[in-house]
Amino acid sequence: MSVHKVEKATISHDAAAKNLKDTTAMASASTLKSLSNPIVVDVRSPKEVAAAKGGAPVAGSIHVPLNVDGQPQGTHLTTTEEFRKKLLDAGVDLSSPDNAYITHCTAGNTDYIGRGARAAALLRNLGFMNAHNGGSADDIRAALKIET
Repeated sequence: MSVHKVEKATISHDAAAKNLKDTTAMASASTLKSLSNPIVVDVRSPKEVAAAKGGAPVAGSIHVPLNVDGQPQGTHLTTTEEFRKKLLDAGVDLSSPDNAYITHCTAGNTDYIGRGARAAALLRNLGFMNAHNGGSADDIRAALKIET
C-alpha cells in the first residue's frame, strides 16, 4: 500500500488560516452527498461519544479525539503534526491525497471555531483538500440521509 507523504506538514501561516476559514462553517448537504466513499472522523471526546452528544456515532466512523491529553482547544490547540499522529494511530487511511473526509464534533455552525472545523482544516494542512466539516453526527446523518 502506498502512503501519501504526510510525515511533515509544511504549510504557510496564511494557507493554514485560509483552511480554517474555509472549514469553519458546516459543509452543505449537497457537498457531503457529492463525496465518494468519505472517511468520517469523529473528533469528540470519549465522554461525549458515550453520552451521544451531537448524536450516536455515524456507522463506520473512526473516533479520533482532537484534544491532546484531554486538554480543551482553549488550553492547547492541537497542531497539524499532533493530529497527523492521532489519525495514524487510529488507523485512518492517509494513503491518498484524493481521499474525502468528513469531520465532526458535537455541534454544527457555532459562534466559535468548533473541533470539527479545526479537524477539517488540519487535514487540509496535511494536503487532504477534500476534507469537510460535517457539524455533528446527527447533521451528517441528516445530510446523507443515513438511518440511525
